[in-house]
Amino acid sequence: METKSLIQFIFLLQVIINGVIAQKPAPTQQSFKCRDNGNFKTDTAPNQREGAFQNVYRLIGEPGSTTFAAHHNNFSTTNKDDIWGSVLCPPNIKLEACRECLNNTYPYLIKNCPKQREGVAWTSLPKVTCIVTYRDYLFQVLAPDWAWGSFSTPPNQAPASAVDLEKGLNTLAGKLKGLIVPPVKSHFFASGSLDYGPGPKGSWPLYGHMQCNSNLRIENCLTCLTDATNEIHKCCSRGRKLTGIALGINCYFRYAHTDFTPKALPTLSSSSPQT
Repeated sequence: METKSLIQFIFLLQVIINGVIAQKPAPTQQSFKCRDNGNFKTDTAPNQREGAFQNVYRLIGEPGSTTFAAHHNNFSTTNKDDIWGSVLCPPNIKLEACRECLNNTYPYLIKNCPKQREGVAWTSLPKVTCIVTYRDYLFQVLAPDWAWGSFSTPPNQAPASAVDLEKGLNTLAGKLKGLIVPPVKSHFFASGSLDYGPGPKGSWPLYGHMQCNSNLRIENCLTCLTDATNEIHKCCSRGRKLTGIALGINCYFRYAHTDFTPKALPTLSSSSPQT
């Protein structure tokens, strides 16, 4: 086989391998941050936090609940340690998928932040990403975004350059933020897509989701999403990642080169739980 033909064959083989890898479900990815602002007063805090999260977990999707994508549970302990918990799932997924994600997340958070007064954990499953937070003070209109996490899917690289991907993500972020409106029931959420790339040389589809906690004001939500866009460049677009997600305390921004939006699924904004 001639050298040129061999090189073309190797390139084609690599493309096929990358395509197969890209189609495999992404593995479960998790990350956490414990805030360095002191510890709880008592040793019973982990048990109390687990109870708080279990209450939040049970309330998601229950009949009559006015909030599904985010729920806050005030839990005062007998030892005067107050704990507030919050969970966040995208609203366009099956209830079972949200609960699976939360069930993977809050025990992980409690295990890794056993004494700290404030913490956050993020879990990314193949079809859903969720955020679980707790703190020992009342949730304000905008809790400080003191921590960010990120996930991506190696080893594939995006078809465009890092510069083109960054430009595409900026355009997509602007489009999605324009779709964010005050939540009717429970969520600030937007999804969409666009084609990006170097003009006549080619273009590629880019899909994205953005979401904020429902306790935010619209201006605070948009500020958080701007920060998430900056974070996603640091973790993902500058490395030409095919997929990426940047997650904070209050919001996240997720993108991919294939459509990851569930098709025709019941949403968490329905008036009764899914079975």
